[in-house]
Amino acid sequence: MSAKVVIFLVIIYAADEVSSTVFKDCGSVSGKILSVDVSGCTTEPCIFYSGTNETLTANFTSNVVSNKPTTVITGIISNLPVPFPAEKDTCAHQTQCPIQAGKQSVFTITLPVLKSYPHISLLVKGEVRDDNGKDIMCFVFPAQIKPKD
Repeated sequence: MSAKVVIFLVIIYAADEVSSTVFKDCGSVSGKILSVDVSGCTTEPCIFYSGTNETLTANFTSNVVSNKPTTVITGIISNLPVPFPAEKDTCAHQTQCPIQAGKQSVFTITLPVLKSYPHISLLVKGEVRDDNGKDIMCFVFPAQIKPKD
């Protein structure tokens, strides 16, 4: 293998590693999370600026077929869950449905960071639940809401 090919592969691998957000699986029961990416986030905590939108993308596999999965996005502030305004119908805009067992799926959601949100540190929790209400995937990552300069 030539040196140029090796360098190219190292760059591709490094770029892929940097683009993934550090997340914790918080209880995926009927699936497995492969990766979570948050727009513009390369270090912890992810910075969310007031008055902007943040896009979260997760790659996952499900162990079950789900025809009507639901989405729940929550901010956890001082151990208290506070719902983010987000579309609950996962099939509406966030992933291709039905979710098939054993196949990789991509979940994408854009969250508004309202100017009225306080400038605080929090955990962002994202869940996609199957038709029985069990988590196909559940992820959590640290974030901080800051004013946009």
